[in-house]
Amino acid sequence: MVGCKTPPSTPSIKQPPETFRIEEKMMDIDGQTIYFKKIGDDKPPLLMLHGYGGSSDGFKKIYPALAKRFTIISVDILGFGRSSKPIDFRYSFPAQANIYYKLMFKLGYVKFSTLGHSMGGEIVMNLSYLYPEAVTHLILSDAPGVETLTTGKGSKKPNLSTELTTVSDMKAYDLNQVRNNRNDNAHHIELHKQRSRRLQIPAKELTVPTLIVWGRKDSSVPWQDGETYDRLLPNSELRIIEEGFHAPFRQKPDEFIAYIDEFFAMYPNTK
Repeated sequence: MVGCKTPPSTPSIKQPPETFRIEEKMMDIDGQTIYFKKIGDDKPPLLMLHGYGGSSDGFKKIYPALAKRFTIISVDILGFGRSSKPIDFRYSFPAQANIYYKLMFKLGYVKFSTLGHSMGGEIVMNLSYLYPEAVTHLILSDAPGVETLTTGKGSKKPNLSTELTTVSDMKAYDLNQVRNNRNDNAHHIELHKQRSRRLQIPAKELTVPTLIVWGRKDSSVPWQDGETYDRLLPNSELRIIEEGFHAPFRQKPDEFIAYIDEFFAMYPNTK
């Protein structure tokens, strides 16, 4: 566990455009439509989840570099972006994690890495807790929820179905086929209830190799939370981006990618 290091040298993350293509896809899961970007094939899969109020578009600066290493599945989280925004869904971090686990399983990925920013980080942490056999690497960027980690006994894991009978095949994104779509924020009343439905997660059970990357200038979730994550998680590495804010992969994409490259050199991935 390391607090702050001199950024490793890295080449520019730019890449010839002809080697980089984004496919816009969607899938219906449990009555909701989930939009995602699929980038590449035949590389180890990486599930990416954005933060509150954002979308998969927010990662655009780091897609080219990540696509050299991964097949990327970058989701618009339920309630945001191009995905469904239901007002009758019981939002919770475990329920969200369950949806994206089923999405990856439907795509044929029984094991995959995860990268979550802000709220997306808390979701992938829940996913790692609920489905530890599926997650090979966990990357947290400026993620809230460190207070849900406990050194004692955790919450009982909810009984969430992993059956795929309510999951459609992948199809091309079509706005007109998105279920429960809306242009207002009426669903936020329900969405905000997920904070009161948090699980207490035993930190010792999150043994997956974990990279924690934080912006020193984050005014939304302080960098000290990253230190707490690093202290509690048994197999973690912490890197601080000195000139980074709440989304350091936007301010310093090269440095962010360099830390990911360093992490996967330490904990190699296989398809």
